[in-house]
Amino acid sequence: MARFVLSYENLKAWCDRQKYEYRANDDVGQLAINYALLGQPSPLMILPHLSRGMVMLAMRQPYSVPADRRAAILEATSLLNSTSLMGAWTANRETGEMFFRVTVVALDIGYTDQGLLHVARVVVGTSEKAAPALRAVALDGAEPSKAISALVMPS
Repeated sequence: MARFVLSYENLKAWCDRQKYEYRANDDVGQLAINYALLGQPSPLMILPHLSRGMVMLAMRQPYSVPADRRAAILEATSLLNSTSLMGAWTANRETGEMFFRVTVVALDIGYTDQGLLHVARVVVGTSEKAAPALRAVALDGAEPSKAISALVMPS
């Protein structure tokens, strides 16, 4: 298996090899792989932070959390983070945006197509699994501990 560092050009080439439909922003060096959560567009973002030797893969939930539900969603994401083996849920108190993200080391590390695919699957799979419960907390008024406890997250 050929190994490659996670440069912007190598990440675009990886997307091409996987035959993903994606958008590239050459000006800022970011990629967005077309995907949907809950029937809404929710691209898998690949965000290189090469000056720091890292690459973040992130997926945003396809809605904004209303201001009156942000405290509940912070509780829900905290509960999810306590059971996550890899990655973290983040919620922006000001905008209501919510993401699951995984950051990997990119400095002098060689990845294979399968290795990077595994990271991408962690982000997508975790986002998909939690999406209905998080939506219920954010938009339907569900109680965070009850909605999140219904998920069987690996420990």
